[in-house]
Amino acid sequence: MSAEFKYFPDLFKEVVDAARLRNDPTNNLLPYFQYGTYLELLELCKIKDNNQIEKYPLVWLVWDNSENTQRWIEECLYNISPRVFICTLTNKDFTTDDHYVNTLKVVLYPIFDLLISEMGYHKNFGLGSDFRYPVNDHPFWLNNDAGQLDILSAIEIKFENLLMIKC
Repeated sequence: MSAEFKYFPDLFKEVVDAARLRNDPTNNLLPYFQYGTYLELLELCKIKDNNQIEKYPLVWLVWDNSENTQRWIEECLYNISPRVFICTLTNKDFTTDDHYVNTLKVVLYPIFDLLISEMGYHKNFGLGSDFRYPVNDHPFWLNNDAGQLDILSAIEIKFENLLMIKC
């Protein structure tokens, strides 16, 4: 591996940073980026900090053994199919319709659109004909009956066959 080689989480952070620069801070659309296992994401969503630290909206790259397999096509090209969650705080008293109107449409999907756009501009990303990104909406995400987790809405994206250009 050459000294210039960057791992996928570093490259995806560059995409989130570029989206952050194009985002609208007046509407609280400046996403934070982190990565780790799904269990680490759940741990971050605990209310333990009383939401005193800024962590939302959050773009979380799920990064564990089942998510980060690089399938090398040739020396400078591989594909990868990572999973990403974009989540933000929401109101626990919202109906599903309220979650869509006030959270998904206003906060989460604009961030998602910027991420896709920035991925298309990034020199290390290739959005080939096999590239797909199924999206699963979670208007009221996580079972929070015990009141220990932040009240969130999220969208889950599975990037399939994302081409990565190493050279």
